Amino acid sequence: MGFEAGFRGNQATEDYVTIQDGPFAGATTKVIANLRQRLADWYDEQSSEDRVMEMFSPGHTENDLVEGVGSNLGSNSGIDQFVDDIEADARDHGRVGHAQKAARANRDADGNVKLLRRHFESTDDIGSDQKVASLHFPSMQRRIADFEDVRRAMNGTDLTEVTPAIRQRVNNGILEYIFVRRRGNFLVPPRRYRAVPKPRPES
Repeated sequence: MGFEAGFRGNQATEDYVTIQDGPFAGATTKVIANLRQRLADWYDEQSSEDRVMEMFSPGHTENDLVEGVGSNLGSNSGIDQFVDDIEADARDHGRVGHAQKAARANRDADGNVKLLRRHFESTDDIGSDQKVASLHFPSMQRRIADFEDVRRAMNGTDLTEVTPAIRQRVNNGILEYIFVRRRGNFLVPPRRYRAVPKPRPES
């Protein structure tokens, strides 16, 4: 949606998302979602400052932290410093940021990021021949519950009670412009237990 994504400092490590003990030790869980995006409206309805607010946080706009697509942010979006401001931002600006909301649930007690996210854009409309802006979004985490916690924070339902300016899909991060079409939850076994053919270059 016009910005850098997947900042290294905002991603969990592979070790962190690996299940440590029990019958599934060495495995991880994976959520894969397909989302449809309203990109034309995202660009037509919002100024560049508005898009920074809704993707990151109002603080990113106020402090001119994002240049262009955000390459200047380096390996960390800097979102952690604005998480505690979210209710004040809701009241003062009448909107909150997508990353700002999600980060509330995407850290453990020691400040470690819980989710390892990957995504890629496409024009697939699964089940039809239409070309639509879409996003394939896989996320890996130790527990599916970790993803659910982050998704719940991203929904921002609690923030609709702070100010009437924020509704479930209005001024609530990027929810007005993305729609989940499909989602699946999976257990990913360790590599040694996967059925992957060995290369046979001699054949």
